[in-house]
Amino acid sequence: MKIERMDGPKMDMPKRAPAAAVQRVSRLPRTGGTVLSYYLRDVQDGIRRNAGAAIATILLIFISLTLTGAMVLLAAGVDDVIRYLNDQVKIKVFVDPEIDTEEAARILEETSFVKSVEIETRDDALDKLQRFFRDMPHLFDSFRDSKLPDAILIEVTDSAQANLVAEQLAATRGITDVIYAQEFAKQVVAWSNTASTYGLIILIVFLLASVLTVSIAMNLALYQRQKDIRVKLLLGAKESHVRGQFLLEGVIIGFIGSLIAAFAVYLIYYYALYELQIRFSAVFDFSRPALNLILLGIIAFGVGIGLVGTYLSTRKLMKHA
Repeated sequence: MKIERMDGPKMDMPKRAPAAAVQRVSRLPRTGGTVLSYYLRDVQDGIRRNAGAAIATILLIFISLTLTGAMVLLAAGVDDVIRYLNDQVKIKVFVDPEIDTEEAARILEETSFVKSVEIETRDDALDKLQRFFRDMPHLFDSFRDSKLPDAILIEVTDSAQANLVAEQLAATRGITDVIYAQEFAKQVVAWSNTASTYGLIILIVFLLASVLTVSIAMNLALYQRQKDIRVKLLLGAKESHVRGQFLLEGVIIGFIGSLIAAFAVYLIYYYALYELQIRFSAVFDFSRPALNLILLGIIAFGVGIGLVGTYLSTRKLMKHA
């Protein structure tokens, strides 16, 4: 009896994944101990493939955070100047050269709002300037040859009324000039507020640009590695693990940019604020722990920028991978 061969129904075989993708997926971690090393290896590949976008992102983060740190240092310096000026409660008065300074001081001392008066001669003023510019003799020399008039230092009975007293003295006949530290402090505050306002606008623009650049870089990475992502998900990899690789990539990019920015801010402190502290120790008092806190904040902020930018890009694209 002849037995005929019967063909069964044809079955479609699954398409094979691209060889390159399978080779990369074969490196998936099998134990928890190798997860981090696998992530780091994948991050290295991702940054190398998107080197241009990564460098642009690092540069924007560096610029943004350097501006942030510089603004914080500027604010700290302005606060020190204002504090120093507010401590100077005495009002300095210059009288007309035709009026005897001692006679004017005696008249002022008899008024009810004056607690005490002190005459500051030209030599006294030069001595103070010499101490103030002890490390900058070339600046002191410019004052030495000038004609500094004698001045009257007035200490008021009520420091809260010092501003009103200064205005009354400025309107008094025979008084040519009134120097009141708090008036200058107001100008410093006004300049600082103006600089902070424009600086904040520029800073926000750079920060938004940094986040968007991180997001664009991650979008590009996701687009170029869609095949890898699909294969990983088909082989059972969790979506959180795949997303974690990109989040780590964004964190590392943010960390690199913020680390460079922290170094730049330290250089700004060392060559600007620190030099001012040495030369004008009575005015500037910026502590080293405060600097360390600012530098750590810059690094943490950079990591946050990388994390947020990556999360915004992976949240939508992973659903369509």
